[in-house]
Amino acid sequence: MSQKLNFYEMPGAPERRLDNILDLDDIMYVENLKMHFPVTRGLLKREVGTVKAVDGVSFHIKRSQTLGIVGESGSGKSTIGNCLLRNLNITSGNIYYEGHNMNDLNRRSLQKMRKNLQMITQDPFASLDPRMNIMDVVSEGLKIHHVLDNKAELYDFVVRQLEMVGINPDFRFRYPHEFSGGQRQRISIARALALQPNFIVCDEVVSALDVSIQAQIVNLLMKLQENMKLTYVFIGHDLSVVRYISNQVAVLYLGKVMELTDSDELYDHPLHPYTQALISAAPIPNPVVDRARERILLEGEIPSPINPPKGCNFCTRCKYADERCRTEEPKMVDVGGNHLVACHRVAGA
Repeated sequence: MSQKLNFYEMPGAPERRLDNILDLDDIMYVENLKMHFPVTRGLLKREVGTVKAVDGVSFHIKRSQTLGIVGESGSGKSTIGNCLLRNLNITSGNIYYEGHNMNDLNRRSLQKMRKNLQMITQDPFASLDPRMNIMDVVSEGLKIHHVLDNKAELYDFVVRQLEMVGINPDFRFRYPHEFSGGQRQRISIARALALQPNFIVCDEVVSALDVSIQAQIVNLLMKLQENMKLTYVFIGHDLSVVRYISNQVAVLYLGKVMELTDSDELYDHPLHPYTQALISAAPIPNPVVDRARERILLEGEIPSPINPPKGCNFCTRCKYADERCRTEEPKMVDVGGNHLVACHRVAGA
């Protein structure tokens, strides 16, 4: 049995800790996370509904490993990423980082913690201020948190950061529009790592890049993870990329986790009908194998998160759905080997 987490003290940290849940290997534990957005109408902003973007998600993330999150657009992947960093005030649930409930931290403690939690977004051009040169972009966080105030030290640090991600330091006074998409993403990575975090949310970081550039960025992320002992939450829709970089993968559908297990286990033995459909649609480099395999086509559109199905969220598109699926929500069950599935049809679920 692994050793219990050695908690550190932080001003304003809550007294409640997960000594009976978190092990030394766990850096984050998410418990029944919900993020609902009100739908309003009229001049008085009367609430007429609720968008259930994330609706009861639980998982834990191992230190120095990568949790991949996959699913269709609108499934709640990016919302989860923003909740983990406390960019959003969650509706309910708990997020424990290093054993401390982030909901209970005061403003000062949360600000200190933010140095350890960073995000790399999908569109590096939109996330980089076009009025700031790269020197200022990379050093902005250091100035905000007063990590380095000496100009000479700041200059040397930015040079090292750019070299680390493969950007020529001579370009440090150029502006974002003077770089390619892949170079801008490298700059975003340098900025995210400036405060030496240990937890990074990668939100569709390669989806806007060419395939050859995608491989370079993913390999860079994996190299940095190994050297700096980083923990990633890697959000994406390209199943091959997610499998390559992730240790565990969570399959998300309409705000709920359908399946969660080790990366190879998920792709080699998918159990949930939705996971099977996703994997069957992913291209395989071998054309002979690709043509021979069975495609699982999903009928209809993903339901609205304002009015999700009563039972299983996937029942409206699942060919195996029966009356129980339409009336009773399936629970997440471990079917063996730390393979979690939320499906009535799966044995033991």
